Parts: sequence; structure tokens; C-alpha cells
Amino acid sequence: MIKNILIVEDHHLVRSGLRLMLENQTVFQTEITEASNGVEALDLLQKKSFDIVVLDISMPLMDGVEVLKKIKKHFKNLPVLMLTMHNEEKLIKKVIKLGASGYLLKSSATNDLIQAILEISKGNNFFTDDILTILARENEKEDRGRARKKKVEDLISEREIEILRLIVKEKTNKQIAEELSLSSRTIEGHRINIMEKLNIKTTIGLVKYAIKSKI
Repeated sequence: MIKNILIVEDHHLVRSGLRLMLENQTVFQTEITEASNGVEALDLLQKKSFDIVVLDISMPLMDGVEVLKKIKKHFKNLPVLMLTMHNEEKLIKKVIKLGASGYLLKSSATNDLIQAILEISKGNNFFTDDILTILARENEKEDRGRARKKKVEDLISEREIEILRLIVKEKTNKQIAEELSLSSRTIEGHRINIMEKLNIKTTIGLVKYAIKSKI
């Protein structure tokens, strides 16, 4: 259940609009807390428990990337949704690598924001089609520069292929662990090994690889 959401945004009008938008939706009931910069946000996180942080990137005192780093260091399991105007491929991949659960452009529809919060609250990631297109384009560039002379069966084990298929189905580590009667820690270890063996850095990259390899 989503009880508390922290909005971190330096523009008052945008912050107020987001608050009003979330308070007027009927899908979930939640308390909204606002922070106008990263320093204020980190201070609030020390004092109060939140279910999700909606985080801007361009802010005074401390930008969203640095705030995300600190959140993942001190509040490892706290989901963070990046909500920004920036659509640069490198920036998107950077925050995903740092642990962001979702990335949403401010030009997105209201329904996308609501859906993103709902999905992230369930432990899933959320990316709109435009963000997935950007990531896919970047991954294609990487693919062209990466020689793949071996078949996937030569690179990862049968168990890892099985886990990769479940990752493609957007199952969480916990769900995969339950389906395969393994621990979540074991699944996370397999996931890390798969990424290292295939030289892939993100879950999006894994999904794309699996689709191209017809797994």
C-alpha cells in the first residue's frame, strides 16, 4: 500500500501541480510531502518513512543524480521514480544503473505518472515507450560494437537461460525465486552472473538480448 510519497522538485508550480494531481486521483490514498531541493529531501528522509520518492534531476544545491546516489546508499530499498525534462540516453542509463526504479519525462500524461507509481510500488520497474525507444537505440549502438561469436547456450547455463526467460516476463527476483523454489539471494546472484557473462549492464539490455537471441 502506498501511504507516503515524497516529491522532490525545485519549481514551486510544478511541485504543486504534481501534488494536486496525485491527491485528486482515486486509485490510491496517500500523503504527499514536498521538498524543494535534494538537501531538504535527504533531511526529510531521515525524519520520516516514505514508500516512493518522485525525484527531479536539475535542482539547486544537489542535483537529482547525486540525491539518487545518497538514497541508494542510505535507503537502499526505497523506490525512486525520476521525473524530469531530460531525455539524454547516457543520463537515463546512468540513473537506471544507480538504481532508479523508473524514468518519466515531464511531458508524459497524468496516467503514466499514476501507472508508474503503482508499478514501482509493486517492486516493478516502469519506463514509457519513448524511454524504452531511447534505451533500445543506445543498446543497438552497443550491440554493433560487441562481437557475439558464441551462441547464448555457450555463454550461460541452462538454469541462467531459464531465469533470463522469467526476467523477460518482467518477474521480480522474489517471484522468480518462488517459481523455481530458490532464494531471492540466489536469483540475484544468477542475475549478476548473467549480466557479467553477457557483458550487459541493465535489465533492459537483458530483455533486448533475450529477444534478439530468441530465448
